Amino acid sequence: MYIPDLPGKKAHLKMAPLHRLSTLKIEEAPPENSRESAVLVLLFPASSENILDWEVLVIKRNIYDGVHSGQIAFPGGKCEDIDKDYADTACRESHEELSLDRDKIEIVGLLSRLYVPPSNFTIYPVLAYASCEMELIPDHREVVEYRKIPLKLFDPTLSEIFKIRIGREEYVNAPGYTIGDYFIWGATAMILSELYQVAAEARLTISRNNP
Repeated sequence: MYIPDLPGKKAHLKMAPLHRLSTLKIEEAPPENSRESAVLVLLFPASSENILDWEVLVIKRNIYDGVHSGQIAFPGGKCEDIDKDYADTACRESHEELSLDRDKIEIVGLLSRLYVPPSNFTIYPVLAYASCEMELIPDHREVVEYRKIPLKLFDPTLSEIFKIRIGREEYVNAPGYTIGDYFIWGATAMILSELYQVAAEARLTISRNNP
């Protein structure tokens, strides 16, 4: 289920918080005690065959007592023993958060894993696309809302460096995308950077007739 020739770390570095650059460059594998999670990177086809014109689903997380409170993210969460694989985790969590119907999507494969030190999670991004129209219903205990944003807007050259508050008196400098009233940075931006690159370099092709 892996997508070949992924840029991985090279793409992640383009959108990594500046304080993370030095450790990410030398990181060979996540820590042994990191927890595994999976997110669903779901594309919605456009009339164009160019995947950069397709839209990608993101959610706005609710406010909670945690490091990713209120952030723009992908649906997903922690891997559980009941999950057969990362796609199972991503789809189960997406159903819980958005009532997503797995029968209405096609799994393409896995993007590069990404370790997130603040939460000690290793994220496995599961790339998929919508095979038909679907209704998404946010569970407002976890998700405020969702949006579909054209992938072409996640060109890393369109990003800017921002000073981001992550605690009461703690700030970090990080690249991010401002799209309307959404600010997208961190792991979500790093995953989008890789997806954008593989689409822009035509490394990724999706046939809706032959998934």
